Amino acid sequence: MRTLAKTVCALALPLLLAAESQAPDEGRAILAERDALIQKIANGEDYERSVNRFIELKKRFEKLVVELKLKPDGAPIDRQRLAMEKQHQYQRTLDFRVGEQCPMNIDPEKRRNGEGGSVFRADFGKIVAKKTVKIPAKSGFDEDEQIDAFQIASTKSGLVAFGAKEMKTHDGKPFTGSVGDTVFLCFASVSSHGSGSYLPAEFRDRVLGSGFASRIKGPPRIAFKTKWNPIHLVGRSLLRSVAREGRWPLDDGVTVLSHLFIERDLGSGRYEIRLDEPHSLGRASELTFLLDVPSGLKGRERLGTGEWVWVIMSRPVIDKQLRKLILTAEDLETSYVDAVDEPK
Repeated sequence: MRTLAKTVCALALPLLLAAESQAPDEGRAILAERDALIQKIANGEDYERSVNRFIELKKRFEKLVVELKLKPDGAPIDRQRLAMEKQHQYQRTLDFRVGEQCPMNIDPEKRRNGEGGSVFRADFGKIVAKKTVKIPAKSGFDEDEQIDAFQIASTKSGLVAFGAKEMKTHDGKPFTGSVGDTVFLCFASVSSHGSGSYLPAEFRDRVLGSGFASRIKGPPRIAFKTKWNPIHLVGRSLLRSVAREGRWPLDDGVTVLSHLFIERDLGSGRYEIRLDEPHSLGRASELTFLLDVPSGLKGRERLGTGEWVWVIMSRPVIDKQLRKLILTAEDLETSYVDAVDEPK
């Protein structure tokens, strides 16, 4: 029995020791009693009762771990580090990449003031053909290479193609897919390839270049936003310019879509939106604007500090007293492109 009790105490002791540097008043009382119990147990004094009390102290400490938000070893949780890890993970998502790089629109043929300034363009469609191409080895020391080629019937660019050798997914993984899959496309160019291309002859007419392709579960949500037909503001450059200079450059009545990071909840439906580049997260923001979210707007309950959100906005106000740009939210979404999980 004493051997078992000693084992229990030996396992529990590090937990109680670790609490010392973080202990509140109750914790200090536990530590004082712990020291006395250790002495009693070592001397064999009132042994069974001392061991049972020691076990009670261990349980109380485990409760303190939850209440004080300590890690199991007693150290405080590094909330800033966890928040940064969360942001780094988010920055590998399809939503983040699209928000930074790929301007979406409903009608690309009718460009408005504020559209058309990006190198890249976005589209989506279904895989209608797939072929595996064998590329002969460069030498006897190498193996032949098998590469998949795909044809996509896209909604805006027509029939296009790419090889998996050039087009990766949004997070740099090899693209894989099957006929019938829906694919989000973000590309800088469409060109024809000659006879020297490894692509099959019927795939060479309109080949995508410089971008990425990712399988998605359905059409991007902008396809369902015809009521607003917003201009997608890629990145933060336009909003940063307005926040600095106090001048709104777009036409009256135009709605805009942007992927935003919530810096602070200011209460009463007003949020401060960070306009610094994502790599600076964790440092004090240098430039922000204010977003007013009307009560009752669907999705408002999901907004919170440190979260990303897609927002359709309108009614820009340059508040000279606050020296801030203020926009009003008309539509909220946590995601615009639902990526299919790829094998790790």
